[in-house]
Amino acid sequence: MAGTDFRSTDLETQSDGTMRVTHRGVDIVVSAKQNDRGAWVARIDASVDGKPFALPDVEPVTPEWTTHAEALRDGVERGCYLVERSKAGHGLEDSAHGSGGD
Repeated sequence: MAGTDFRSTDLETQSDGTMRVTHRGVDIVVSAKQNDRGAWVARIDASVDGKPFALPDVEPVTPEWTTHAEALRDGVERGCYLVERSKAGHGLEDSAHGSGGD
């Protein structure tokens, strides 16, 4: 369908074990680490033009995974979903340079 090509592009697995994707103009970098129980959890960082992009905090509990790869895939999916959530009703130009968070 013409005019709807705003989905994720350029999914890359980096040599440092992270995944990087651009979704609706937002750069998403996902890393994963093991918690004290041995489960893997994803960390999602987002930016636009090198400036932090605040993603909404919509999940009270961070999902845990049995493998590093599962955590990365989940992080990419959640990152894209959170970009969509943050964009609901707003143009990228209006919200991309909001307050950054960690």
